[in-house]
Amino acid sequence: MLKKLTAIGVFVLALAPSAYLAWTLRAMPHLGYYHDDSIYWVSAKSLAQGNGYKISSLPGEPFQTKYPPVYPVLLSIIWRLAPNFPSNLSFATLFAWMLFPLYLAMVWIYLQQAGFGWRPQYILTLIAGLSPVAAIFSFSLMPELLFTALLLASIVLSELSTQENRGADVHVRAGSPDPASRSESEPRAGRGPAPLWLVILAGLCGGLAYLTKSAAAPLLFTAPICFALRRQFIRAAVFFAAMAPAVVGWQWWVARHVSHSWDLVTLYYTNYTGYQIYNVAIRDIPLVVWHNLDSFLMGAGKLLTFDVPYGSKHLERVAAVAAIAGCIRLAGRTRKLQYPLAAAGITALMLIWHFTPDQRFVFPIFPLLLTGLWTEITNICRALGLSWRKKATADRVAALVGAGLLAGFVLFISFSTANGLLRFLPELFDAYRVDFQARQPAYEWISQNAPAQANIFAYDDPLLFLYTGRKSCSLPVPPKFHYHDDENGVDRLLSSIPDFSKQYHLNYLLLSRDDFYRDLHQHGAQVLDTAVESNHSFEKLFHTPATAIYRFNGF
Repeated sequence: MLKKLTAIGVFVLALAPSAYLAWTLRAMPHLGYYHDDSIYWVSAKSLAQGNGYKISSLPGEPFQTKYPPVYPVLLSIIWRLAPNFPSNLSFATLFAWMLFPLYLAMVWIYLQQAGFGWRPQYILTLIAGLSPVAAIFSFSLMPELLFTALLLASIVLSELSTQENRGADVHVRAGSPDPASRSESEPRAGRGPAPLWLVILAGLCGGLAYLTKSAAAPLLFTAPICFALRRQFIRAAVFFAAMAPAVVGWQWWVARHVSHSWDLVTLYYTNYTGYQIYNVAIRDIPLVVWHNLDSFLMGAGKLLTFDVPYGSKHLERVAAVAAIAGCIRLAGRTRKLQYPLAAAGITALMLIWHFTPDQRFVFPIFPLLLTGLWTEITNICRALGLSWRKKATADRVAALVGAGLLAGFVLFISFSTANGLLRFLPELFDAYRVDFQARQPAYEWISQNAPAQANIFAYDDPLLFLYTGRKSCSLPVPPKFHYHDDENGVDRLLSSIPDFSKQYHLNYLLLSRDDFYRDLHQHGAQVLDTAVESNHSFEKLFHTPATAIYRFNGF
């Protein structure tokens, strides 16, 4: 009874900060924070209105062939039940937050299966719930929580279905996270083979994960590899057969509906593969891998430490490397390879992909990294204890110094997490609320003065469409400029706004002082503003301290 009450208390405590933030931000003034979130919401609206799976905010309304459909389909239910925007955003916030308990439940089940005792389960679940990054996902229209929950479900079911009547394979060995308190759900020697339907269910969950985010693609191969390593070849084939229809079906849809235009806007909004080819030449793969590896380590480190107050890249890298070492150690002890191999496959994609792997992209493997860091810290504590029990003064001094450093690390993480939840996130999203309010007069002017068929440039283009009904697009900044540290290339691209406006038949431009904040280009808004002001094809019609609207007369 005490354990159950403690578990309930842990879940309530883990969910409370995100619930408070979701309530205070239920009107979602931060919609567009990731840009992708507003694209998902626009695509869901198109589905709900019976217009097909399209990006209805873009001129020409191209089919949505970049993001798989599960998450937009779920969001479309909200549009059907509450079609009035923006009042339906409160229901969208509730839906986003409801995915958070599901995610935490899957983390809890994964920890049980990984062999952690009840104390580590409570602590790690609490840490996962209090992660500021996870909290952001709980009130944003991003699929990360759903995707990670489905990924964990597939992995947990796959591990269960690998376990045969072989005691050595299913028992947690000495030196594991908590060998004395193995989970009661852990299979025991003497049981028969796991039913085959578990493999089918695991493959179906993998397919749903893929249809939520295509980053799950490596699971199609890593899960069968794990089965094959145990010489369970039939189960490997069954998993592949259960997950493959989702992969094949989505790729068939993409092949049938993807635009064959290779201009910058079309590639960015609709074509993952084409945008990859556009940004990453074969000769640049080593450069991209090198940049992405460092970004991956810092992204993992930020997830584990939420190192926002000080931004110590060295601490982030150390925490990430320690977590990876712990994952390898844990996999060796438990011989549970489904999650490590899936994480390795997902990471391999991140290293060669054209997007910097920040916390958002690393998040699906956060539970594994968390168990890895716990395992490594436990191992360090064990080593410090052995050193302290030695009589030599040097050994005891080393143990004290190591214990002090470890205690300082734990305190730093505690401070960073509390600071993130109580100060950083509220201040950050209050700033987004202020920015949104500053853009509202521009949206109202466009709604009242721009023709209904006008096409408009806006950095937050889906938002402009949602609030004004006018088609809109942005000027994507290709990641290849970032990989080559080519700031001048970015400036040249932004300065080409007259040609860009003419190419995409943009009648108006909405410029904001905060444009290009997502593109790691500090002066992007200023460069664009200068290019517009210096060109006589643009006529200023409206301005506030935060925004300006121009008409393009260069056709």
